[in-house]
Amino acid sequence: MNTNRIETYFELENLLEVDNSTHKLRDVTELFLTAMNDWPTYNQIRIEEFITELKEFFGTPLSIEKIESKKLNLDDENVWRNESGSSICEMIKISKLFYGEANFDNIINSIFNYYGNLKNNASS
Repeated sequence: MNTNRIETYFELENLLEVDNSTHKLRDVTELFLTAMNDWPTYNQIRIEEFITELKEFFGTPLSIEKIESKKLNLDDENVWRNESGSSICEMIKISKLFYGEANFDNIINSIFNYYGNLKNNASS
């Protein structure tokens, strides 16, 4: 059993709240949570489900170019998808600037590794 595994929005949000450090991965994580919160699927809290829907909608590999090139008719649902996509773009931009990493999956793994370790250390 992996005790470092982070599965839900609320779990990651709680770990972010107890992280007193100042670093850009914290900013990246906040943007990811904002994107997840803005996504229009009602009551979606599972991170894996959000990432799957995000990739199905914008395409894979998920990138700034794919998100920005997606033509949306801005009905209620797509306005929120657009907002979510904007947060993901900003997240990727910050990660690329400060960590040299623009690959969405690698960014997510960095978030999970950092906050998973924080979770594990908090429970020890």
